[in-house]
Amino acid sequence: MQKTVWRLADRDADALAALAVDGGRDARATARHWVTAFGEAAGGKVTADFYDEGSTRQTVVLYFAAGGRRKAIDVRLGGHDTWGVTLAETDPAEAARAPNWAPASPGADGSRSPGSRAG
Repeated sequence: MQKTVWRLADRDADALAALAVDGGRDARATARHWVTAFGEAAGGKVTADFYDEGSTRQTVVLYFAAGGRRKAIDVRLGGHDTWGVTLAETDPAEAARAPNWAPASPGADGSRSPGSRAG
């Protein structure tokens, strides 16, 4: 996740897209949208909440102190300590949307697994 935040803060969409589980046009478009939506805020304080046990995949919610924005990111873990970010949000509004299931602040009561989303 730290590399993801660094790429956002650097506003380097190409380097962010290189972290994708599945490359291609969707990853590049999503990376550009994420950089536009969160790049400036990523240069400040960022806190992450990790959900689920993470043996094969994990959802991470990033909390950007600047502007109070939130972003849920799915990470897939693989063999030999490899991992990648799911970059499949080609619509700019979808890419910038805050998760409706995550608490408004990191570590807050009400955190729950994305698998139990209430809508």
